[in-house]
Amino acid sequence: MTISSRTKGVLMALTGSIFWGGSGVAAQFILQEKGMTADYLTAIRTIVAGLLLLFIDAVINGNNILAIWKDKESRRRLLAFGLLGMMSVQYTYFVAIEYSNAPTATIIQYLMPILILIWFSIREKRLPQLAQVICAIMAIFGTALLVTHGSLTTLAISDAALFWGILSAFAAAFYTVQPRWLLLRWPSPQVIGWAMLIGGAAISIISPPLSYPGTLDMPAALSLAYICVLGTAASFWLYVTSTKYILAQEASILNATEPLASIVLSVLLLDVLFELPEIIGTVLIIMPIIYITLKRK
Repeated sequence: MTISSRTKGVLMALTGSIFWGGSGVAAQFILQEKGMTADYLTAIRTIVAGLLLLFIDAVINGNNILAIWKDKESRRRLLAFGLLGMMSVQYTYFVAIEYSNAPTATIIQYLMPILILIWFSIREKRLPQLAQVICAIMAIFGTALLVTHGSLTTLAISDAALFWGILSAFAAAFYTVQPRWLLLRWPSPQVIGWAMLIGGAAISIISPPLSYPGTLDMPAALSLAYICVLGTAASFWLYVTSTKYILAQEASILNATEPLASIVLSVLLLDVLFELPEIIGTVLIIMPIIYITLKRK
């Protein structure tokens, strides 16, 4: 039995988002239980996933992966994306997980579209629409519930976790906006693949891939392999390829599966406790993002 193109696109977007959400859970396990460090995990993840994406673009898609380096402006923007976008968003996300847990770090990072909305309002010197303001307020209040466990006078997570989570959201906003020029001119697996290699090479100066920290047993090795292959390279390829069959905004909405997958997997596998305040906070963050995506021009 064959499935329709639309169903294929939906399944690919959902699978990619679930894989990505699961990578945060796997990262929490090896960061908190196996002595892994955020800088090493960033280095090994970006290098392995970057090589896989470039392989896909060269062998499967048949593109010249070196062509992007022949253009001066593309080189400049790619280096900025790799260092300030790719490396920053990966590292800050993993440090936030290290200080809290995968669902909390993922959901705080999910504030990124609100930050992008504010940035464009400032840049274009226009006030956001009332509905957009309400969305921003909902997202901020949802974050407050998430990090305080419903008691707005005390933090339920550490100051460090909140700091790195917010920083991760800002890094994700830059990561989303900055490479637009490149993505309009070059294949997306090529842009992301090279950016990952650039970011991974830079952070390898601090944490070389061969100097493995912590405990390397079978569970740790399988978790690391999952993060690099399924949680990064495969999830990105599935998500991008899904836009051949469904609208990009539909894929963005389906991406809301990522924090939900992170929550469910953390509860099932890591015994992370998510109670009513955190659930309400999660809904208050995700719903405005879906609304903004639906209303996006």
